[in-house]
Amino acid sequence: MTRTRSVIQALLVCCLSILLISTLNAQDRTFGTTGTAELSGSISFESATPVTNGNTGNATTILSFAPSIGFFVTDGFELGLSAGITDGLLFPPGLTVESPSGGSSTTLVQFFIAPSYNIILPDAKVYPFLEAKLGLTSVSFPSSSTRSGFSWGARGGIKIPVVEHFLITPSLEYLVITFNPEGASNRYGFNYFSFGFGVSGWF
Repeated sequence: MTRTRSVIQALLVCCLSILLISTLNAQDRTFGTTGTAELSGSISFESATPVTNGNTGNATTILSFAPSIGFFVTDGFELGLSAGITDGLLFPPGLTVESPSGGSSTTLVQFFIAPSYNIILPDAKVYPFLEAKLGLTSVSFPSSSTRSGFSWGARGGIKIPVVEHFLITPSLEYLVITFNPEGASNRYGFNYFSFGFGVSGWF
């Protein structure tokens, strides 16, 4: 319950931040055109299936929140940096270190490059999109052991304008997260399937 409340609070803060930034940076641009930037966050309901030594286990349901930022390099084509999802908690892209009181720290590194294509049509009411996710996931435990690997996935959905410079984004996502111990011949990690609802501001 506490985790769910924290996720919802994080989403509300993100929504207000996106709306404020988008309003302050509003320009006479059309969404999805060259030079446009997009700042977004999404809340997701996920099914995560653990994979150990190549064998899948029982799925668990997770509620999570994830931020991302993107830049349109050409009309419709966007390059983004996206957060990964771990245990339903928010871990921003890059380096995260957990240091509990009285215990040793755990370090998690996640980098996801997220190229996507947005279908931008004149006078369109919605913008369908398809996004790929390619990245590195690595976690170092207090025992000094490290697990890492290449992770990938895809997300698709629609972006719906609600007010100027502000969109809502329902989407489906599938992620293959890898945390292999050294010398592993088969994959260790998680398979994620999620339905998400996001908000984004563009400027």
